Amino acid sequence: MKVLVTYSSGYGATKEVAEKIAKILDNTAGLVVTVMSIDAVSGIHEYDAVIVGSSVRADRPLANVRDFFARYNSELAQKQLAIFVVCLAANCAEGCERVKNEYIAQITARYPRLNPIGTEAFGGKIDFDQLNPVMQQLMKSTLKKIGIETEGSVDIRNWDLIEAWAFELRTKLQKAA
Repeated sequence: MKVLVTYSSGYGATKEVAEKIAKILDNTAGLVVTVMSIDAVSGIHEYDAVIVGSSVRADRPLANVRDFFARYNSELAQKQLAIFVVCLAANCAEGCERVKNEYIAQITARYPRLNPIGTEAFGGKIDFDQLNPVMQQLMKSTLKKIGIETEGSVDIRNWDLIEAWAFELRTKLQKAA
């Protein structure tokens, strides 16, 4: 089974999550995994399964991810599909559920023929020093509301959760192969 793990990442956190998922899947007999930026994807016809990851900005998955689903939704409805988002608001179990229900649902509600075998939300990472002053202030005021530290670099990705989800996907893909 050929698997595409594709992602859109603002500052690299989602890319790192996608690479971790791909690494876990790639160590599996019967799965041939390709990982690439969503901007590099020129077609999905050769893949049996597609895993799509997006960071969240302005309360939505990134624009190129939304465009990807608009372009390929008919094909994706015929494939094994999984979707994940990376968002700082997914900083606890309740936050993960809220992020899944708000942001992944934006995609699945728009394309009801999609039937993901898995969806998940993971905490994110931010380095305030990489942001311009306007974005720093915006992010700091937003994050203070949900109780997240707003100095230096903040990484709230739960790698145990990411690995567990990847292993769960691996089992589902092996059964489908």
